[in-house]
Amino acid sequence: MDLQEQVEALPLVPGVYLFKDSRGQVIYVGKANNLRVRVRQYLGGHDERYMVRYLVAAAASVDVVPVSSEREALLMESTLIKQHHPRYNTKWRDDKNFLHLRLDPTSEWPRFTLVRRVRDDGARYFGPYHSATTARRTLSFLSRNFALRTCTDKALAARRRPCVLFQLHRCSAPCVGKVSKEDYSTIASDALLFLSGKNKELLRRTSERMTSFAEEERFEEAARLRDLLRMLEGALDRQSVVDTRLGDRDVWGLYREGDRGVVVCLPVREGLARDPQLFPFDGEIGEAGEILSSLLNAVYDQVPVPPEILASSLPDAAEALAELLSERRGSKVELRIPQRGEKVRVLQIAEESAKAHFLLNNSEEERVTRALEGIAEIVGLPAPPTRIECYDNSNLLGEDPVASQVVFIDGRPDRSEYRRYKVKTVVGADDYATMREILGRRMKRALAEGDFPDLLVVDGGRGQLSAAEDVLAELGLGDQPVIGISKPRTERRRGEWDAVDKLILRGQPEPVVLRHDHPSLRLLQHIRDEAHREAVGFHRKQRSKSKLHSALDDVPGIGPTRRKALLTHFGSMTGLKKATTAQIAEVPGIGAALAEIIAEKLAAS
Repeated sequence: MDLQEQVEALPLVPGVYLFKDSRGQVIYVGKANNLRVRVRQYLGGHDERYMVRYLVAAAASVDVVPVSSEREALLMESTLIKQHHPRYNTKWRDDKNFLHLRLDPTSEWPRFTLVRRVRDDGARYFGPYHSATTARRTLSFLSRNFALRTCTDKALAARRRPCVLFQLHRCSAPCVGKVSKEDYSTIASDALLFLSGKNKELLRRTSERMTSFAEEERFEEAARLRDLLRMLEGALDRQSVVDTRLGDRDVWGLYREGDRGVVVCLPVREGLARDPQLFPFDGEIGEAGEILSSLLNAVYDQVPVPPEILASSLPDAAEALAELLSERRGSKVELRIPQRGEKVRVLQIAEESAKAHFLLNNSEEERVTRALEGIAEIVGLPAPPTRIECYDNSNLLGEDPVASQVVFIDGRPDRSEYRRYKVKTVVGADDYATMREILGRRMKRALAEGDFPDLLVVDGGRGQLSAAEDVLAELGLGDQPVIGISKPRTERRRGEWDAVDKLILRGQPEPVVLRHDHPSLRLLQHIRDEAHREAVGFHRKQRSKSKLHSALDDVPGIGPTRRKALLTHFGSMTGLKKATTAQIAEVPGIGAALAEIIAEKLAAS
């Protein structure tokens, strides 16, 4: 069976579907509440995501794994993505690559270690950490402030005297009996409180123990706890209060450009925002809710689940995901999009953090390069376009019609190449005729000078694009690449307020609809908006000139120099109209005969 026949044979039940290429390799894994309906959307063109067309083109077959509920579908999807690493799924690092801090409180002398696999062994795990550098910095911080051993069990058993870390107050030297098991256990418990974000409880306990040591004249131990208190107070001062009710929650913000982006998890513990955790991704074709669903499913399979999770978007199966996370936590987990108050503010912090990290690690040059490469792929150009020209026109009820041409070189505006046109042959508000005239004038010059753009962009829909195609065909330039960019006015009239601009391509009956954050769409929108700004600005200037037309302009023999002399002498048109013929004749350059004509014209105006 071909792919379409396979889809029609799929069951109408929840499950997971796997698209495979001609070699049988899994290239995409997704979940659905109704397998046949969901997979049919891909082949029927109802899924307008840009990368879906490439997924469908690469797919040769589809397999499914039916399950009994959406919850089971979530679990199965996560398992299959880890197993197959599909090309078109989000490129999260597999959970075995997430770094965690591990401490086993039940061991004789607990110590922190960095591990990549979380096991159900009774130990406490903290993380995940998005980079080895961050994880090792955290481990170093713990070593400086909580004097737990760092050596292996073998080294601990073989040591007969304290190492240098004991002299640096970074180890309490359990190897040679410098610390009791009770005191060592207290240090480990303090470290766990710190990593759990329970700093207020840790402050209280530390302060009480410091006072007790001082009263017992154990001044060295009291001094160590004093230093720990100062560190904790400094850490608390640097943290921002984001919840006056001192709640615990994780806040997930997302920023993306096309199929690349960053997800940030901002943990909030006891009302304080802790260090954000970063999860970059690339090659993703899913919507924001799907991306977050995939990540939450992977991360919370490895770390403790908080009682509340805030996110900027939720997947369709949000209830099933909340049920699954509640099962992992052992109590109810609320998964929601905040609507007002402090929770909205902390979500904005997470989203801004994601955006800042993405922009920091993706230079403007790289982003422009990706945008141009995307345009070339969409339009079918042999290479990313170097010179892009965009045209727009402006008039008010057909009066003072003008047009603009803006030029972008390598994705950046080249204002020295901008052009403004006064429309010469079109009467009234006729956008199509105006486009024909302006493009005709530009392309005739291109034929004469041999200076052609790599891509023409017209502001408008199918009609404006057809007008441009007619001009190019008349001039024998049918191979000149040209596209239109159209606002979704029809969709918004239907109430689809989240509809985005559409790209109109030659020979394609349906427009190309990209995500609102696609870098190629953003660049084309920037070019279009720049052309619109230039056209409107030029039109306003021309309209202002028309309004400034005075009765003096109709007097034969009165040019700019004499008009300026008259207005300067009398101060204004009102003063000039009040003047007598003799007074007008006194103005340098104005004789008696011309003064009489001026007086007659002004009297009649």
